[in-house]
Amino acid sequence: MAQREGVIHCTWLILRTVLPRLRAVKNASWPEAIRARPSAAYAPPVDVETVAGLPRRPRRTQAQRRATTRGALLDATLEVLVEVGYARLTTSQVVARAGVTRGAQAHYFATKADLVVQALAHLTDRLAAELVAQPLRHVDGEREQYEVLLDRLWEIYAGPASTALLELFVASRTDPELREQLVRFDQSVSRTLQATAVTVAPALVERADFRPLMVTAIATVRGMWLLRAVASDRQIRRLWPQAREQLVAGFPPGQAD
Repeated sequence: MAQREGVIHCTWLILRTVLPRLRAVKNASWPEAIRARPSAAYAPPVDVETVAGLPRRPRRTQAQRRATTRGALLDATLEVLVEVGYARLTTSQVVARAGVTRGAQAHYFATKADLVVQALAHLTDRLAAELVAQPLRHVDGEREQYEVLLDRLWEIYAGPASTALLELFVASRTDPELREQLVRFDQSVSRTLQATAVTVAPALVERADFRPLMVTAIATVRGMWLLRAVASDRQIRRLWPQAREQLVAGFPPGQAD
């Protein structure tokens, strides 16, 4: 009994000390309450750019953020594809390399086949844009423009594009989904290269046999770079001048020639 009375007495003493302080805080306005506790004082966020006198950077739009995320996924996919091949490539590797979430990858690319083919198309479009942007030496004749176009096609496939394409061509033989994606990719590449040819070789594009000329040239260039499976880049490059000469020798003369 004496122990319980002692506990009750202690509790009463604590309440008598604390309750007046609680009432004081409750009756005070919020800023006053904050000022009454310096350790919890509110400090507004510091704008570093304003303090440093730097111009404010414009906030990226949602479309820009999406484009950045998508580009990071496509670039990472190409890197992983070239390093480990299509069979060993996983979306987990790509997500980790790109520094994005798995949900972001699933949002933009539903399947692995879609992801890798879109990555290859992304690279082809970028290379074509870079080549068109380069200054062109002025050439008038159709044959001369054909030679320039051959050199541009050779450079498009000289980089990782040919390695990635080799991986996908081999895998598509037993993967119907990937094969379907590659068919669409090939159609897209044809449109991209035709748009490139309009800038590089406008007179050549007007020829009735332009399409078969392009098919033969692309097949030759692709086939030579696919030799990477058994030859070094240096060996392949040594073969190109002779192959290019044979393509040019087979160029049918037009009305302008």
